[in-house]
Amino acid sequence: MHVGFILTKTPSEEGFNTFLKFLKIYLGNTEVSIYLIGNGVYCFRSGHYVSEIITGMLNDPNNAINVYVCRDDLKARGLTVEVLVNNVEQFITYDELVRDIMENIDQVLSF
Repeated sequence: MHVGFILTKTPSEEGFNTFLKFLKIYLGNTEVSIYLIGNGVYCFRSGHYVSEIITGMLNDPNNAINVYVCRDDLKARGLTVEVLVNNVEQFITYDELVRDIMENIDQVLSF
């Protein structure tokens, strides 16, 4: 199974903590894709207090995690992909996001 998470919450919002709890449920036994849109682009910043948790999850060879970020949402918040943890890929339009979810994801959760 391939699970997709659409993350729109900042790390300071309760929805982010709920996301982490759900993510831990799926790790290790299913492929996971995380889509950072809106304020969700703040969640995977290097040097942020949650970046150690995220980096540990991404670097664990038992976890199959892909992380994607909306370039336009990064730009709108004055950020670039360089400020994010390693291995985050950019998508340019929401059309690409929808296409990827429709073609590749079995279950979608949004936070």
